[in-house]
Amino acid sequence: MNETIEKQNHEIMGVLKSHPEGLHRGELSVLLSFSINEKTLQRRLAELISEGKITSEGERRGTKYFPTAKKLETLETDIKDKFGDIFSNRSKSVLKFLEKPLHTREKVSYNRGFVENYVPNETRYISQKLSEKLREEGKRFDEELAAGTYAQQISERLLIDLSYNSSRLEGNTYSRLDTQKLIEENVTAEGKVHEETVMIMNHKEAILFLIENASDIELNRFTLLNLHNLLSQDLLADPTNCGAIRKIEVDIGKSAYKPLANPHILNETLEIILRKARKISEPFEQSFFVLINLSYLQAFEDVNKRTARLTCNIPFIKNNLCPLSFTDVSRDDYSAALLAIYEKNEVSPMAELFSWAYSRSCNQYGVVKDSLGEIDGYRIQYRVPKKKVMGQIIKKNLHGKEAESYIEQFCEENDIEDTDKFTGMALSDLSVIHPGAIVGLGITEAEFNDWQEDEPT
Repeated sequence: MNETIEKQNHEIMGVLKSHPEGLHRGELSVLLSFSINEKTLQRRLAELISEGKITSEGERRGTKYFPTAKKLETLETDIKDKFGDIFSNRSKSVLKFLEKPLHTREKVSYNRGFVENYVPNETRYISQKLSEKLREEGKRFDEELAAGTYAQQISERLLIDLSYNSSRLEGNTYSRLDTQKLIEENVTAEGKVHEETVMIMNHKEAILFLIENASDIELNRFTLLNLHNLLSQDLLADPTNCGAIRKIEVDIGKSAYKPLANPHILNETLEIILRKARKISEPFEQSFFVLINLSYLQAFEDVNKRTARLTCNIPFIKNNLCPLSFTDVSRDDYSAALLAIYEKNEVSPMAELFSWAYSRSCNQYGVVKDSLGEIDGYRIQYRVPKKKVMGQIIKKNLHGKEAESYIEQFCEENDIEDTDKFTGMALSDLSVIHPGAIVGLGITEAEFNDWQEDEPT
């Protein structure tokens, strides 16, 4: 290559470097200090691309040219410095693509084969050996107890931890202490935006919904839509989109991934995900499958990742395993692991993050477990009749003395031991019941609203 061409090529690369947003060929030509034929410039640009010195995007007259991405050895250093000890060398290698500028990454759409090729109880994202290890860490009782027993015992701590960490991963700036004050005392932190406060309170309601309905809840559309409704209420511009599958296209910020746009296919794929999830017998595999597939599908207009994080806790709550609170998970690590799924369908970074985060949660709640004392066996024994009588009281619109007398009569007719304890337990639960906790009572939302409106002040 002669000296003149070399200098011109150097100038071409310099102009592109000063315009990282990219330039069309005509725009580039105007900025060059020398005159060059269009065909010659086109050839020069093609040569620079083949040599890896610049990159392009688009076709024909729509082609834009960009400065080259960093060299591979630089990428490896950046990846090593950016991520800590959560990811293995293999996963760090997978994440190298994130060091490329977004405009240079290949645009990808939703891959239906990602879920369709998954065979429940045959395909595994979480190895059998790792599942056994996590189960040993997360197991809390030797005997079989009613679903949700452990989550109820640590409910106050779980409400704070999961609300705080899940909101933090969305960029919420509430501290853990401020989150605790908001949840326990309804005290809003000074200087916080309204949206952040609502986000945390929505988490509280959604987590209570899971805990209080642990025996009845399933991985189905009803549960998913109700969870999304609770998490997104007062956060979406159109309230009718809360708890509703989206009908519009959405984009993923800072990603080359484009989710499904066809509403029919979106609904069909969601049903496949939920159907396969219900078939998975191993709780850790089931939880991880739900976490990554709901995040990847983006079934809702917004609040998808929050919905996925809470939904993935259902297998743990139902099986009395330690819940996953995402304690100490870095927002950058979490985003990187998700992007690997979105753009590469690579699950290894998220699987390693999931495992690490679960172990952290188990260590955290081990201390809580030691301070719990004995499980209230009476409450567990009479959980079903308690729900039954609560539903009947709401249906019959009973309050005060009438409700108390009805419970006492119920105890006598059903041979329930310790009428005073059962009555006190039922009345106490009725005093704090809310719309997110009526699943399993055999009542409609309208019946609950009528009963609540007639409650004496």
